[in-house]
Amino acid sequence: MFPGSVIRKLAASEDVFAANETYFALTVKISGPVDVDAMADAFDALLQSHPIFAGHLEQASDGRYQIVAEDLLHPGIWVVEEGSPDGSATAGPQLDQSQSLLNLRLNLSGAPVELTLYVHHSLADAHHAFCLLDELFARYTDVVDSGDVGPVIPQPAPESVEVLLEQRGITKQQRSGLERFIPVMFAYDLPVTEKPPMPMNSDKPRPIPTARIRLSEQETSELIEFGLANQLSLNSLVAAAILLAEWDLRNTPHIPIPYLYPVDLRYLLTPPVSETGGTVPTGAATYLAEIAPDTDILDLARDIAATFRADLSDGVIQQSPLHFSLLHDGTPPGLPPVVFCTDAGPIPALRTPAGVQLEDFQSQLHFPTRTPVDAYSCGTFADRLFIEHQAHLPGREISLEAIHSLLCSIAAEDSWAME
Repeated sequence: MFPGSVIRKLAASEDVFAANETYFALTVKISGPVDVDAMADAFDALLQSHPIFAGHLEQASDGRYQIVAEDLLHPGIWVVEEGSPDGSATAGPQLDQSQSLLNLRLNLSGAPVELTLYVHHSLADAHHAFCLLDELFARYTDVVDSGDVGPVIPQPAPESVEVLLEQRGITKQQRSGLERFIPVMFAYDLPVTEKPPMPMNSDKPRPIPTARIRLSEQETSELIEFGLANQLSLNSLVAAAILLAEWDLRNTPHIPIPYLYPVDLRYLLTPPVSETGGTVPTGAATYLAEIAPDTDILDLARDIAATFRADLSDGVIQQSPLHFSLLHDGTPPGLPPVVFCTDAGPIPALRTPAGVQLEDFQSQLHFPTRTPVDAYSCGTFADRLFIEHQAHLPGREISLEAIHSLLCSIAAEDSWAME
């Protein structure tokens, strides 16, 4: 390594994703023609616009990871040709943070075409990654329409959340938010947690098995209208449905359920953080769900929202990154299994050339399977709510079916009551 090739060391909030080699993947399903050469030009321009992603990670002598400038050209996009014997799940090089931090894979082997952007999680959260995907499609559309990728202005490296908070005078408080779970630690005789069989080669990043449901446009519209009528966000309704489904499936009605979810701090800080100005500008919110057979989903959703507003008002969520990382490392001993859910919110439409439609959108985490994962994610794309359950244990679909049923039934019951 030549002197001066180190860009900077990773902060603690970033380093944990390097130690676990975590990549965030965004996949869009495309109907219509795809110009591979134009997509390659757009991807090259994206790397030039965000040069930090053209580097790689190396571990320093002190054990910390650092971003290092890459002397070699990026290998470019991975293309899976139609009829490839490798298949859609395995084709293409393995993700390797010592080689690249941003990769693009175009799968032409089936219909619809799938395009996946892989972003190293130490340098970007889901919001940041989507902005890169948005820019990629905008540049691709420009190339197809005019042959030009548009102006390429190199952007500065994003800052860590620690730096962003320090710049805004936010310091570590005594509370982290996790104190809410202390009353249930070692308070119950917990059932033995089933351990899934893990792959033999667990040192290479690989996708977490994921089940998925997608509500129809009408179901989603009715749920949003129901939330507006009851002054509840879609996020709080989905969270309540997940917790009620988990409570029922666990069959331990006397044991509360700890709930942990990330919070995008970009617009909660003053001044706000630009969309690509931070690596992982994410805080954490907590809630302890004490559910009984007569718990109403509306009451539960209201309490989740009220708890969030109180913690936000007290500044607990804003400084929470200074206490711990959001990387899933299993539930601590003595605590009932934690429910974790990431809400991507409404995902805006991407600009595409004429005759090209984006049919669906999916997210996925890739990292070495040293610890079993069980987590949810949700969002809306093309006016349809999607909920994903990422878990190594089988039966991922069962909870999603229950969640779907709960969400559809509350809007239906409200409509019936209004009549």
